[in-house]
Amino acid sequence: MTRTILITGTSSGFGRETAEKLARDGYRVFAAMRDIASRNPSHADALRSQKIGVVELDVTDDGSVDRAVASILAEAGRINVLVNNAGIASVGVTEAFTADQAKAIFDTNVIGFLRVSRAVLPSMRRESGRRSRHRERSAPRA
Repeated sequence: MTRTILITGTSSGFGRETAEKLARDGYRVFAAMRDIASRNPSHADALRSQKIGVVELDVTDDGSVDRAVASILAEAGRINVLVNNAGIASVGVTEAFTADQAKAIFDTNVIGFLRVSRAVLPSMRRESGRRSRHRERSAPRA
């Protein structure tokens, strides 16, 4: 049985590279990113050309997360591995960030992680007789 993997934050960087590597290794990969039509069409097309499923998913939006997870479950029947990679890199001194900027970073990096995990983990638990994995990126991006 081929493992089904959902990776968030795949429009560039580690997320995209991880999706490409796992697909080459024979896993069924769903690459999640936001704003596919307006900001990321070329990234999505490049992933699709490698037989990677691409789903619209904004980790800051409950409805977006729920729709993406439901779409993957409808197509693949399961999610065995979750890689929570989406995040905002925050570089600078603390006092340079406005409260709104800090909220956006927190909503993406912390609450977004929880949103996606809460949406995916129930289906992983239903697969409890099979091995499922949940991975998270806990170190800040550099």
